[in-house]
Formats: sequence, C-alpha cells, structure tokens
Amino acid sequence: MINQPETRDLLAEARQVLLESVAPEVAGEHKYQALMIANAMGMAIRELEQREQGQPEQTDRALRAYLSEQSLDETAAEAERDLARAIRERRLDGADPALRSVLRTLTESRLLINNPGYLKR
Repeated sequence: MINQPETRDLLAEARQVLLESVAPEVAGEHKYQALMIANAMGMAIRELEQREQGQPEQTDRALRAYLSEQSLDETAAEAERDLARAIRERRLDGADPALRSVLRTLTESRLLINNPGYLKR
C-alpha cells in the first residue's frame, strides 16, 4: 500500500510554505491575497479536524432535537435556515434557555472553525 498523506497534512504543509516562504516575498495586494488564502486553508484544516471528531453531527443532532421539541421537524440541511426564520417570525421565545443553548452550540461550532481564538477570550 502506498503511504498517502492525509488531506489535513497536505493543507497544513502548503499553508506553512505559503506563510513562511511566499507571503514574506510579496507586498501590497498580493501579500493580502496570500494571507487570505492561508487563512482559508487554516479554516479548512480546522473543519477537517472537527469532522474527524464528529462535531458537525453533534451540532446537527442538538439543533434537530430542539426543532423537534418545538414541532419544527426539518432535515439537517434545512434546520438552521428554518431556525433563523422561526426566530425572525417570533415563533420561538428568545428567552427560552433551550433555544439559547442551541444558538450557543451553533455559534461555538462556527467559531471553532472560523476564529478559534475568540473562544479563548
């Protein structure tokens, strides 16, 4: 069997090269673009890690369970959109601790990928 690197490892190595070798050699708009690409690669790496740990499935289960309790059964793909619509239409009580818990779970799940440092504050 051929030793094949993990997707996460390939992205991490490419990101490191981009940050350490390419970005310091460019300036202006090209530097901004290189850093933006490195940031996107970091987000992709964190998303892969979250998938390996089963985080998206746990978040989806929590969301679907809450919606089911509210008689708003939806598929995972539609759940967040429908939750947002129900909140906008004031069909859900914003003071409900269960709703706040689901919203916190969704937010933390996104932050773990997009800005994990924010959670450490």
